[in-house]
Amino acid sequence: MEVGAGVRRFGSRYINLYLIEEGGRLTLLDAGLPGYWRALLGELEAIGRRLEDIDAVLLTHSHADHRGIAERVRIASGATVYAHALELPALTDMTEGGMPPFFKQGFRPFIYRFVAHSVRNGVARRVPVAALTAFADGEIVDVPGKPRVIHVPGHTSGSCALHLEQRGVVFTGDALSTIDLLTGRAGPALPPDFVNESSADAMESLTRLEGLPAQTVLTGHGEPWTGSVRSAVEIARAAVFARGVTRSAVSGTARPN
Repeated sequence: MEVGAGVRRFGSRYINLYLIEEGGRLTLLDAGLPGYWRALLGELEAIGRRLEDIDAVLLTHSHADHRGIAERVRIASGATVYAHALELPALTDMTEGGMPPFFKQGFRPFIYRFVAHSVRNGVARRVPVAALTAFADGEIVDVPGKPRVIHVPGHTSGSCALHLEQRGVVFTGDALSTIDLLTGRAGPALPPDFVNESSADAMESLTRLEGLPAQTVLTGHGEPWTGSVRSAVEIARAAVFARGVTRSAVSGTARPN
């Protein structure tokens, strides 16, 4: 599905991947789960492209639901795989992987469906990426789409957003979602604390996103957001505050206004 100028979204209702087209060449942005290989082939067929047309794979971070087919694409297409330097160890030696402790969050139907989908699509398979190139904050990566890198630590230390400045599109990875990963409720949100390396840093990183001149926000999870980045960030911040107030109320520590 086309979601921006020369940008297509595919994957599943739980996890997004994107293809960026420029001059007949492609960049794959994020690599989903290992089981998404057929989804990629189907998307390429739909637009009349082949694996060999993929020049690059850009990973917003190293988590298992974003790296799944990266190595397979690299081998099949000869594409260069890029990520922030802080993410490279987890991508090459598989020191991290699998799913976060979702089940410790109590019975939540959306979580159970998300985990079941991930297991069916090979989330536990650890396939290291044998060759990687690091990108850096502020760099314009010389790949189709020419995205600018924005380092947004918090979800992971090397999490990055990618901004297509000429197209008004920003890919936020998991620095900003458009679905609550606990409840499945639609709308801008930060990932829950238990999947972040530092939720405080994740909140701080929103300031790096909110002023971007983009009209389309494309996330790792959830539907495209059409509108200002600032409005999405403001809603996500409010949701974090509301979540904290709710927890305090449940524990009996909430303060009256």
